[in-house]
Amino acid sequence: MQDAPDKNTLLAGVAMFLAGQVEPALKRPGADKGLAFRSRIAAHLVATVGRELAMEEAHDTAELARLRALTGEDGDPLVGEPRRAEIMRLRALLARQLRSDAVVDEGATRAAVMQQLREQLQVVQPRFDTTIELAEEDS
Repeated sequence: MQDAPDKNTLLAGVAMFLAGQVEPALKRPGADKGLAFRSRIAAHLVATVGRELAMEEAHDTAELARLRALTGEDGDPLVGEPRRAEIMRLRALLARQLRSDAVVDEGATRAAVMQQLREQLQVVQPRFDTTIELAEEDS
């Protein structure tokens, strides 16, 4: 483990280098357009990993709490890989409950799923407007 610069700073530096220096150089006449496209993708991926690292702890903690509330499961606070494994287990349990119509509170389930989608969009597409509320479908 390094003290400085941290992982997020290193990733931000690589993303800035790709977007600020490599990409403009690849826009010059005669430059490889395929390589320019791949450099934009690489810059986006590096920035996404940086955001994921920065938000992972808070997002996973919140998702675990939501899933436990929805599924009626209790448990100790978890970190790292055990927390990820528990999240995956509870996602699968919630999916089974949804398929079998065993969900107790559909409104809470919908709100939890929407919040999870908002958090995922914050990581992969931070400029996406997550304040939009979807209208309830008429049945």
